[in-house]
Amino acid sequence: MISIFKVYGRYITSFFLLCVATWVLILIILPQIFLIDRSLKYEYHGDRVGTINNSLERLYASKLVKKYDLDFGPTCNEQGMVSVSMGLSITEGKKVGEAERECEEVLSSENKIKLEQEVVEINSQIEILLQEEEVAKIAKATEFPYSFRNYVMMSGLHFKTLTRTIYYSILVTVVALILCYPVAYVVALKSAPRKAAILFLALIIPYAVNELMRIYAWLTIFDLKGLLNTMLDFLGVLALDEDKAIVWYKYPGTVFTVMIYTNILFMVFPIYNTMSTLNRDQIEAAQDLGAKAWRIHWRIIIPHAKPGIAIGTIMTFMLTVGAFSVPYIITRGLQPKWFTHIIYDKFFESSNWNVGSAYSFTLLLISLIFVFVVMSFFRVSINELAKR
Repeated sequence: MISIFKVYGRYITSFFLLCVATWVLILIILPQIFLIDRSLKYEYHGDRVGTINNSLERLYASKLVKKYDLDFGPTCNEQGMVSVSMGLSITEGKKVGEAERECEEVLSSENKIKLEQEVVEINSQIEILLQEEEVAKIAKATEFPYSFRNYVMMSGLHFKTLTRTIYYSILVTVVALILCYPVAYVVALKSAPRKAAILFLALIIPYAVNELMRIYAWLTIFDLKGLLNTMLDFLGVLALDEDKAIVWYKYPGTVFTVMIYTNILFMVFPIYNTMSTLNRDQIEAAQDLGAKAWRIHWRIIIPHAKPGIAIGTIMTFMLTVGAFSVPYIITRGLQPKWFTHIIYDKFFESSNWNVGSAYSFTLLLISLIFVFVVMSFFRVSINELAKR
């Protein structure tokens, strides 16, 4: 900290620290506190308070209708009609004058007195319910507001969706690691600087395009009459004219492919960074001593690249398990939902923020557990990860 003050000065360093503290507080700490608080508060909309509120809403609506009839109607028009709320119509087969007279008879004082009595009864019912609501709120306020009911009420279907999402995310992470490790090895240890720059440029250029555009580009490949089916039709494997196209949307492999493509840089870069710091003399010495290629990787390269592999694995898993747009767009509703879609439905479809917060925090806890499992498996510390 003292060295930072010496390099950048007191004011710039203080401003930088203030920005970091604000970012951590507003974007990380406070949202998580709010999430935890909402997840631990169980809201049962069928309790006494909720029932009273529903009854009050119905009574207020009925009162407004009757007050409208008292203040503005029912009234007669030149056709002899009365308001719809009275449920009367006396125009069929009658002259205008006769209809008006009968309409005036309908608008007798008895009907108005009846409406006034009904309004008084509604007001008395509202007063009773308001008193009961106060008592119910006081009783509810005395109860301990926090519990784990939002966590334990997860249905079997939602739990199955959660486990399937975790399984698919781990599978995507493993496949991405298998594919990206050789790429990172070739770029870091087997390529000249100019060739390595060209290879990395080829990897980076597609990511200059917006993520949604990349996803929809893959959608044109897997579409019923997209690039893949068109090529198969050209090779005679299937016939598009006979509606024998392959529905790629319903196969999990389509989501895996797009997920791996979307997150490939987050796996390649950390591994490349750690491999590039390896002294190549160690590899040459092992080769001179007759070590085989797999043994060089197992004893020299992989142990040195463990922090990078751990970071790539963590980042790829967390981005995959929290993905929303890729499985939503690519599957076209032909595959089971991911857990992120269930969370979205809880927040924005059913407006149940408490259960949605519990589901979100559950996914966060699983991600944190995965981080510690990966760190334990690769035997790396947080300090080693931070250095990479």
